[in-house]
Amino acid sequence: MWSYFWAGLLAGLIIWAIAEAAMRLRRPVSRGVREEVFAVLELEKPQEDLEYTLRRVKADFSGCGFSGCRILLADLGLSENDRQVAARTEGVYLVPPRLLAALPWRME
Repeated sequence: MWSYFWAGLLAGLIIWAIAEAAMRLRRPVSRGVREEVFAVLELEKPQEDLEYTLRRVKADFSGCGFSGCRILLADLGLSENDRQVAARTEGVYLVPPRLLAALPWRME
């Protein structure tokens, strides 16, 4: 009789550990820090679907548990229409490319 009890307890513990590990994978790493993320996009030509792209980036990050997403959009030749779309989208900031070039982690 006690063997069933211990087997059930062990199975429950294993299920709990797996569920907890899966939930931690979906959470941001640091709960104590403000849960914001920055995305840097460099666009070299006019974009037909810029508004969709910006909304999708924000939705992807909020789906991962980040409460805020700010997008730094490097203007490398955007059209005036794209600049207007970026200006009216919340959390998007147009950045001159010379400022992003100074960042040490910038990929080439």
